Amino acid sequence: MIKTAVLGVGNMGSKYAYLLQDGAIEGMELSAITRIKEPYKSKLKPSIKKGLPVFESADQLFASLENGQLKLDAVIIATPHYSHSELAIRAFKNGLHVLSDKPSGVYSRQARLMEEAADESGKIFGMVFNQRTMPIHQKLYELVNSKKYGELKRLNWVATDWYRPETYYKSAPWRASWEKDGGGVLLNQCPHNFDLIQWICGMPKKLQAFCWEGHFHNIEVEDDASVFFEWENGATGTFITSTGDAPGVNRLEISLEEAMIVCENGKIKIGSVEKAMGGKEKDYRKTATDFFRHIDAEWSEIIPEKESEPYQKVLSAFADEIYGKGKCIADGREGRKSLILSNAMYLSSWKGQMIKLPKAGSKDELDFEKEFEAELARKIKE
Repeated sequence: MIKTAVLGVGNMGSKYAYLLQDGAIEGMELSAITRIKEPYKSKLKPSIKKGLPVFESADQLFASLENGQLKLDAVIIATPHYSHSELAIRAFKNGLHVLSDKPSGVYSRQARLMEEAADESGKIFGMVFNQRTMPIHQKLYELVNSKKYGELKRLNWVATDWYRPETYYKSAPWRASWEKDGGGVLLNQCPHNFDLIQWICGMPKKLQAFCWEGHFHNIEVEDDASVFFEWENGATGTFITSTGDAPGVNRLEISLEEAMIVCENGKIKIGSVEKAMGGKEKDYRKTATDFFRHIDAEWSEIIPEKESEPYQKVLSAFADEIYGKGKCIADGREGRKSLILSNAMYLSSWKGQMIKLPKAGSKDELDFEKEFEAELARKIKE
C-alpha cells in the first residue's frame, strides 16, 4: 500500500482524505494529515480514533518523517498556494511521490523548482487537473488535435460561472490578498481553464490582459478579467472571467479551419462547412464570386457522459503511475504552463502591454520570472 499524507485538510484536502479513508483508491491508504479543520474533522474521526497521525503543520509532519517516527510513500498537497512549491520540494528530497492541487504556486519559478526537484528525485509528480477527466473535455481534445477539421483559427471562452459572495472571501484569512493568496479569480478559479486551453489548443505565444481589482467585491485582488491571446500559427482568442456575474455562463467556442465547435451546458455542437463550401474553406475563400453568401454549417451534436468521480480518477491514476500501471491524469510539469499564463496576465494588466510568453528553459523564462516577481512584490507593498 502507498502510505499517503494529505497536507492541508480544508475544503479540497478533505475530499482527498475522505477518498483515502473510505478505501476508494486502490493501493493507497491514509497515513497522516495536517492542518485539519472543522467541519472536516468529524468525518475523519474513525481514522483518528484508530491512531491516524494528526500534525498541526507540515513542518511537524516532515520532522517526524525525517527522524524515522513516521513512514510515508507519498503526499497530496492541498495547502494555500504559496506553500505548494516548498512542500513539494521537501517531499521530493525525502523520497516521496507528490500530487499537488492547483496551482503549482503563485509564480512560475516555484513550478520550475518543483519540476527540478521531481526530476532529481525520480519520484512521481502529478497535478490535480481533474477537468481533464471529463469526457466532454477529452472529446474537445480529440476533435482539435485529430486535425479532422484543420488548424485552430480562433478561441472564445466566457467563464463567468465562478460566482462568489462576499463571505467567500472572508472565509479564510489568506483569501483575496496579494501577500497571502497571490491573486484572485485568475489564480484561484481559472487554473483549470488555463490548463484546458493549453492542453487542447497549445500554449499561446503572447497575450494581453485587462484585470479589474475589487470590481464586484471588497477585495484587493482581481475578480474580473478579460484576456486576448495570439498563437504561433496566427490564431487568436479571448477569455473572459469573473466571480461577480450572476447568472454566469460557461461557453467555449473553438473555430477551426473547417468547423466551429461550441461547448456549453454539457453539449458539444459541431458546425462543419466543408459540404457547404464544396471543399476546404481557404480554397473557397480564394475562388468564391458571391460576395454576400451566408455559409450554412452542417450541425451535429455530441452529449458526452458526465464524470461523477473526477477526483477519484485523479488519485487512482496517480497510484497507477506509482505502481507502473499507468500515467497521471496530468503530469506535474503541466502546472508550470498554466502558471506562466496567469503570471503573464497579471504582468500584462499591471504594465498595460502585450506580453510574450517565454519558452521553458530559456533565458527569456528567467527574465520573465524576475520581472513578474518584482511586480508582484510591488503590488504587495501597495
